[in-house]
Amino acid sequence: MAAEASPWDLVVIGSGVIGLTTACLLQQRLPEHTNITIVASEFPNPSPMTQDSSNIPLAPAASSGYASMWAGAHYRPIPYLSPSNSQYGSLSGTQQRFQSQLACEHHLAIRTAKMMKQLAREHPETGIEIMPGVEYLENPPAENLALETGDVYASLDDGFRVITATEIEALNKRAEHDIGRQIKWACKYETYVVNVHVYCAWLLQRFLSQGGRVVQRRLHNVGEALQVIPEAARPIVVNCSGVGLTPDPKMKIIRGQTILVRNQYHSTTTRQCADGTWSFLIPRPLGGGTVIGGTKQVGDLETSARPEERKRLLDSAVRCFPDFVSDVKDFEVVSDNVGRRPWREGGMRIEVDELVQGGARIPIVHGYGAGGRGYELSWGAAEEICKLVEKSGKPHARL
Repeated sequence: MAAEASPWDLVVIGSGVIGLTTACLLQQRLPEHTNITIVASEFPNPSPMTQDSSNIPLAPAASSGYASMWAGAHYRPIPYLSPSNSQYGSLSGTQQRFQSQLACEHHLAIRTAKMMKQLAREHPETGIEIMPGVEYLENPPAENLALETGDVYASLDDGFRVITATEIEALNKRAEHDIGRQIKWACKYETYVVNVHVYCAWLLQRFLSQGGRVVQRRLHNVGEALQVIPEAARPIVVNCSGVGLTPDPKMKIIRGQTILVRNQYHSTTTRQCADGTWSFLIPRPLGGGTVIGGTKQVGDLETSARPEERKRLLDSAVRCFPDFVSDVKDFEVVSDNVGRRPWREGGMRIEVDELVQGGARIPIVHGYGAGGRGYELSWGAAEEICKLVEKSGKPHARL
């Protein structure tokens, strides 16, 4: 009988939602042959909603670079045009590549939604909840206009429905005074929302309970991860760092500013405004309040909340969602949130690389660059990353 291969020693860089999900899935898929360590500069921290500042000092807030702690987070699909669509041929090469990227992300998101909804049903303590999703668009793109009731939108069983013209007319009549802000397209479907602090803490605890190890350290490059397992015979590095930790000209930062309020809403609802701004409400399960947003500012490195943006977001929420509160003063603000989402132009980097060190070829499996879609793509992306890890761990795998 052939000798059994020695265990792999894996280091997962990053404790964001992609890193935590990948580490947990690796444990599940490779229970007998893998020792796993997560190395990261920060780990999940408590929500400000759970801390009474009058009696207990607030725990240190996550840095703006730890984007998973500042996410809403909900699943709002981004539709795409397939090559079979009559308008696809009129798109430029760049636009077609973008549609291809959206198609790939759609499949990752569908797989993630299946797992998220399963967790919501079987483990409500994860902070995931299934709830209605609603979208109102004032300037709908062709991708949305091509959708029909019954299409697969957020998941295979999401009950997707395009809101009828009659219903939209009724909605617009309620806001006749708001000239130029009329809804042109809308839809409803079943989706999920996440209390990010609860969920990431649950993932971390699950990882630790299965024998995982964590090291808190700020790395400056991927190679430094090997210092965490200096005696490893068969090391593999899984790079789920937010910024990539490798020279990557496609990496960008997207600044997002939102507001957490104690008021609790009943659905995750998004409004696309004709002026290009967005307003959304994302309830957090288990009494986690509601996130009001938001901004999407590519290349903006400001880490502090801007008062003028806070005012605009709150004013817009009152105008767009009058059934939530009737006046800004009715909001019970808990915190202003600023996250720096690590986004990669062209989509996530999920591929195998290598590091040559001391004459050894060490596999590096990359999985980073989801931007604001980390939760939405997490399980689907983790599955792809795990496949590459398994392939890279074979004795004669070509990198």
